[in-house]
Parts: sequence; C-alpha cells; structure tokens
Amino acid sequence: MISTALNASTIRLNVNAKNWEDAARKAGGLLLKNKSINEEYIESMVQSVHEFGPYIVIAPGIALFHARPESNVYEICLSMLTLQTPVEFGAGDKDPVDLIFALGAIDHDSHLQLMAGLMKVLQDNNLLESIRKAQSVEQVIKLINYKLEE
Repeated sequence: MISTALNASTIRLNVNAKNWEDAARKAGGLLLKNKSINEEYIESMVQSVHEFGPYIVIAPGIALFHARPESNVYEICLSMLTLQTPVEFGAGDKDPVDLIFALGAIDHDSHLQLMAGLMKVLQDNNLLESIRKAQSVEQVIKLINYKLEE
C-alpha cells in the first residue's frame, strides 16, 4: 500500500520550508494536488499541532502530519518531503526535523495497513539516511520498494 501511495507526485526532495507549519502545508499540498484530500484537511493537520503540541514528531528528525479524516480525505494517501534546512517543532531532542510525511486515511483498516508499511521504512536507519541523501524521487521510490520487498 505504501508503494502505491508514495509516488512521483507525492514525494519532493530538498524542499525549502520556513517553519513546521509551512512544511505541513507543502506536504499536504501534494495530497491536495492529487485530489486525495481537501484544503480543510491541511488546516486540520496544522490545527492538531497547535492544539496538542508536536506529538507528530514521531522520531528524531521525522514528523508525520495527520488529522481525523471526516469527509476531508477522499482516498488513502501519503506524501513525503525531505527538507533543505531542518525545522524546529519544539519537540526537544527529536528536533530539528528534516523528513516530513503527511498521511490521509479513509478508514481504520487502510490507516493501519499504510502505517505498517511506513513503520518498516522508518525503522531502518540506513534506509532513512539513503532517503535523506537521495538526488531523485525515482531513487527514493526504488529504495522504499526494495525495503518493502525484503
């Protein structure tokens, strides 16, 4: 599921983000452009961080934006950005963040399936380092697909 969600239209490398909010909007913007979510979902992702703090920083240097789907998510979706310059979230020793994901789920089952694939990627520090150094979206896709085939 992750290999279909992360593709050439949902991955951007060396993105310039002013702050975490800008990163959220850019990651969400890829999903919006794909017509996977609507604008309200991006606002919900940002609002969740304002309301609950930087809980979305799930590991050092990695943030996973998401919100409740309600009617704002049209299909299971995932985007990924590597940032040119890491940004601060106020997440203590997990800051700064340079790898951003935005997730949209339509139901509990699809959410769990996508998260399982994403966790496989996030648990491999060598893979994460390769993703951070990747020079092309195609290279990132190959790295992730190779990992998922293991």
